[in-house]
Amino acid sequence: MARRRLSEAIRWQIIGMHATGASFKAIGRQLGYHYTVISRLVRKHRQTGAVKDRPQSGRPRVTSEREDRALLRIIRREPFSTSTVLKRAWLPNRHLSTRTVRNRLKAAGMAARRVIKRPRLTDDHKRRRLAWCLARQRWNLRTWRRIHWSDESRFLLHVTDGRLRVWRHRNTAYTPRNIRQTVPFGGGSVMVWGCISHDCKLDLVTIRGNLTGDQYMRHVLEPVVVTHFDNHPLATRPVYMDDNARPHRSRAVVDYLQNNAVTTLPWPAMSPDLNPLEHVWDILGRRIQALQPPVQTLRELEAALHRESLQVTREQIRRLTGGMRRRVDAVIRARGGFTRY
Repeated sequence: MARRRLSEAIRWQIIGMHATGASFKAIGRQLGYHYTVISRLVRKHRQTGAVKDRPQSGRPRVTSEREDRALLRIIRREPFSTSTVLKRAWLPNRHLSTRTVRNRLKAAGMAARRVIKRPRLTDDHKRRRLAWCLARQRWNLRTWRRIHWSDESRFLLHVTDGRLRVWRHRNTAYTPRNIRQTVPFGGGSVMVWGCISHDCKLDLVTIRGNLTGDQYMRHVLEPVVVTHFDNHPLATRPVYMDDNARPHRSRAVVDYLQNNAVTTLPWPAMSPDLNPLEHVWDILGRRIQALQPPVQTLRELEAALHRESLQVTREQIRRLTGGMRRRVDAVIRARGGFTRY
């Protein structure tokens, strides 16, 4: 049984009661402590004039500061290593626990955190991203608001988070309530196309099957994009942005856009952080996951996507599109590398 610790107020109360002539046993009976606790406290007060506990050395460290620095050098080289792997690589001839490894890293201000995932960037990708941003560094909002940002995204019916944890007792891993049921390939998915600008938001288009160049023209460009662009006079005609996916860059698609006077924005590969529409997909994904009751079929998922997209406000979109200069500056500071967007 853990001992009850005396608060500082109780300690001074004991000293005061003893000063008035009360015995150790009388004080102990009144306050609910053994008389030896009272006597030790009074003796310490006579010797030191204080009632606080003396500093304690605790368990001696099993590693030196030099060895701790060696661990930090390893973690800088291999930041994704587990504590078990680090224990073997750090001091293989010493009997250490993984708890010791985690304690040393914690003392150095480090903790295991969620990994940020980004597309793989080659040196050529970084050069092209940097050049694209430098060419548009001085664009103002009046220029950026002409850009119509488009993209496709696929939403799974059942999303499984690999970081999911469960609170349970030992040897209860296979209890039904502790098992997260899954289905192959997320139970199916729905792909949608979307487009936003600083001043408008086009309706979502559901993509049936895999997207091809012909399907892109018949279901997206002709009925939605070209129709919308034709409502603008040539002097203020928008600029269309789509990424470098193969259906977007087929010869038939390129010719169709040119024949319909749709100006496109050149796009650097591997640059989702420069497209504000990616954050709209994130908003939709979070809202779909928060639905109660959750969607059960692909038809319900499709309907929910179209319904929730209508709830994305113009203010939310303008906060995204209005921050393009910050995105461009972030890529320039990273010399074409990764950004926080």
